[in-house]
Amino acid sequence: DERVLVAFGQRDGIRVGHAVLAINGADVSGRLTADGKDVQEFLGNLANYPVAIRFGRPRLSSNEKLMLASMFHSLFAIGSQLSPEQGSSGIEVLETDTFKLHCFQTLTGIKFVVLADPRQAGIDALLRKIYEIYSDFALKNPFYSLEMPIRCELFDQNLKLALEVAEKAGPFVPGL
Repeated sequence: DERVLVAFGQRDGIRVGHAVLAINGADVSGRLTADGKDVQEFLGNLANYPVAIRFGRPRLSSNEKLMLASMFHSLFAIGSQLSPEQGSSGIEVLETDTFKLHCFQTLTGIKFVVLADPRQAGIDALLRKIYEIYSDFALKNPFYSLEMPIRCELFDQNLKLALEVAEKAGPFVPGL
């Protein structure tokens, strides 16, 4: 892997597995700073200090996204078949300590998946809105082919707007 990762020790919200995402406000790409310098060499030079480093979960590569989608598809199919309920719709929510994975499968079998904060409310409505946007701006587009990436500016704009609205709604905090 070409990222600079935290290998041990946790402090101030920085955890093992987090990657260096930015140095002094400039994004880091793999092991290189925005101006092409090696991150570890940059951090090893005392002349560069003080320095502001932003850590976070590393973004998934395209291959990692495909691998995770394939694994989820398999788990979804197994869940559908093993469910004691007739006509089970498979996995709808997968909960962890740090996120919830929500899945909405359409009648035609297309799955929409959203990763959200465990406290985030309204994800079911967001999934249905995403399906509506997909129906309106991808399926009705004569240039769109099924199972191909969606290349439509109106789809992108409306999806971004729906995500911003959901994000502004914020996480659900009981008792407030």
